[in-house]
Amino acid sequence: MSYRDARLLHGEEIDVDVAVVGAGAAGIALAMEFAGDHARVALIESGDFTHRHTTQFLYLGENVGRRNHSTAFSRFRRFGGSTTRWGGQCRPLDPVDFEDRAGIDDSGWPISHAQLEPYYRRAYRFCKLCRYDFAPAGWLESFGGDLRVSSDLLQTRIYQFSHPTDLGQAYRENLRSAGNIDVYLNANLVEILTDPDARRVTGLVLASLNRAKLTVRARHYVLACGGIENARVLLASTGARPHGLGNDHDLVGRYFMDHPYFFPGFYQPAHPGLDKSLYVIEGYEQVGSRQKVHAAISLSDRLLQQERLNGASVYLLRRPRYKAVAAYASTGGGALNNLLDVLRHREHPDGRVGQDLRDLVRDLTNAGRTAWDRVRGVLQRDDVLALRVVLETTPCRDSRVTLGPRRDWFGMPRVRIDWRVNEADKRGYERLMAVLRSELPRLGLGHLVEHGTYDADGWPRSMAGGKHHMGTTRMHVDPAHGVVDADCRVHGMDNLHVAGSSVFPTGGYANPTFTIAALALRLADKLKDRLNHPAA
Repeated sequence: MSYRDARLLHGEEIDVDVAVVGAGAAGIALAMEFAGDHARVALIESGDFTHRHTTQFLYLGENVGRRNHSTAFSRFRRFGGSTTRWGGQCRPLDPVDFEDRAGIDDSGWPISHAQLEPYYRRAYRFCKLCRYDFAPAGWLESFGGDLRVSSDLLQTRIYQFSHPTDLGQAYRENLRSAGNIDVYLNANLVEILTDPDARRVTGLVLASLNRAKLTVRARHYVLACGGIENARVLLASTGARPHGLGNDHDLVGRYFMDHPYFFPGFYQPAHPGLDKSLYVIEGYEQVGSRQKVHAAISLSDRLLQQERLNGASVYLLRRPRYKAVAAYASTGGGALNNLLDVLRHREHPDGRVGQDLRDLVRDLTNAGRTAWDRVRGVLQRDDVLALRVVLETTPCRDSRVTLGPRRDWFGMPRVRIDWRVNEADKRGYERLMAVLRSELPRLGLGHLVEHGTYDADGWPRSMAGGKHHMGTTRMHVDPAHGVVDADCRVHGMDNLHVAGSSVFPTGGYANPTFTIAALALRLADKLKDRLNHPAA
């Protein structure tokens, strides 16, 4: 029905059927399913239509585990969420990702790929993809070029790009014209009200940076705040439960996962005709992509199951050689690159600037070489087909989101991220690289040129998180093993649900947004059924 600015609504009490907190991919997908329905929906967003640093810094926290992107700039707190900045890559999880996999502890979803398939078919329209088709043959025939990668050990995987990538912009007018949906901007969730037993949510307290406060009451509530923020909100809700809502078994915030990305080298084609290919992403340095589709290479499902491996995939990214080489930099060179990113405002400092400065001083020789490589690269503009590997990390109970001692402007505890990766997860990466080394020459396609140094734990020094935060409110039928049930409802609570990748029990290697949208559409159907049949 309208967009409403919470800064102007001090003291208001709002009654709706469904309250959705977070207007990113999950929240917008869910709200759009109610457009034109008889149910009244409130879509609540902390930010506005434009980026504001004061709001963004509410995400500020600290990384205390493996180095990762700053919590303040790994998601975006505005209407449209992180789809305002993402690359748009979409692919469903593979059927094997939903299975209880031998050799991978805590794997297995309570729903199957087949059960989610109808929602994937609906999600392709929401995500603005060309068509629901992820089979390689047709795409390779239309756009593939000469390069074809297929063998008993390797498979081609298709990704599509969302166009336009900013889902907030894409659905802004649709939400405005929906007569049953109100969107509340500049509205920050600061308290979840419950009954004394914390069996039901009775309201949400929202606040704006100008100190305006309002209350939203609904029949059903959905947290769609992201993989870190969903856990933070539940952990901070201690009014009726001292350890937070949904946390009777100390699971909220645990099993935090991200997709590690590596640049281990580049691909040298056997002949120039292989250079232009569906496997190559062009122009990916900016937000979004001009392409509609691209192909990646992964180990075959048979090999993954036979050797009990976690998944990984690799695609080719055309980029200047100096940027490719920079990703493989040694300790001093890596420190220089990190500091330059901070100075160029590409990253917010994550608490490791001091360590970077020390590494730079200790390794000035390699820092100097990296600086020269960057200068020479800018002057020469020599492009290569850089290998970008994305890895599936398997569930790790001690990888977690907790609350730190510091508080934000509203008094909410800030987060501490202890990202950990299982040692066995290296096997998926190492096996993929070993197969590529042997199969590409055998197939007459060329070879790899590998670079890089490794950290003290044996991981490539170019390793960085993909900003794909998953697993912190994992889905399981048993409350002792999961925060939400198979319908994304918080265990032990009648009307509180969670949407987004925080419910993923495992993350596969595919970008999560397409699955986030599919799960949100499924949750919308579940909520409609409960609204229409309250006793169900």
